[in-house]
Amino acid sequence: MKERDFYNVLLVEDERFLRQSIVRTINESEDAFKVTAQASNGTEALACLEKEDIQIVITDIQMPVMNGLELAKHINSQYPDTITIILTGYADFEYAQEALRQHAFEYLLKPVDEEILHKVLTKAGLQLGQVNLSVDTNEFGNYDAREQVDYLVNYIQEHYMETVDIGIMAEQMGFTSAYLSKIFKRFTGTTPIKMLTNIRIHNAKKLLKNTNLSIQEIGKQVGYPDQFHFSKTFRKVVGMNPSAFREETN
Repeated sequence: MKERDFYNVLLVEDERFLRQSIVRTINESEDAFKVTAQASNGTEALACLEKEDIQIVITDIQMPVMNGLELAKHINSQYPDTITIILTGYADFEYAQEALRQHAFEYLLKPVDEEILHKVLTKAGLQLGQVNLSVDTNEFGNYDAREQVDYLVNYIQEHYMETVDIGIMAEQMGFTSAYLSKIFKRFTGTTPIKMLTNIRIHNAKKLLKNTNLSIQEIGKQVGYPDQFHFSKTFRKVVGMNPSAFREETN
């Protein structure tokens, strides 16, 4: 099976500014997921699904023409391998629960928290990887690989601020680094190193926005004891150095 560079996301939201904000958040901060199609109601979304190769649909519930609940039913019926994530306000919570009964994968409360969005997308990527693996078990062996990847994802999320040596972890799991990266990407859409880097930079951005800590101290807190390496990596991912990012966002 051909490996993809990222999972394609369809975002369905009738509030234009909110839609643009979520698109920007995903496309700027996620390596394994990209919003490649947008729609303002369920009818437009179904038209996109007919034409585009979509793996994840993020949809609001309250929309004109066709709401998110009806859309979730259509996706479950016509595109059972496509993951549906529901956007909801507190007033729509009962509808979100109904959507979950219609096999929606997860729900997100508005306003969307960037960290929660990241965790939900990562979880969705693992689910998509499981589906991909099921058609290729001869190459990757049994489902123990899923447990290994889950463990590594959780470890990275909990220990990103420490020294994380993917090569040593691969050896401990009984894999080569190349093989571990291959099965990890099949499940998550990205490599262990890229996930580690993205989580570190994601948390660095939060600290730059919300604290007065020095650039050096922020680097240390997210796993980069060398300030030069931190700044170089941050610039590569974000497109500007940490100081410029802080000035632009404050």
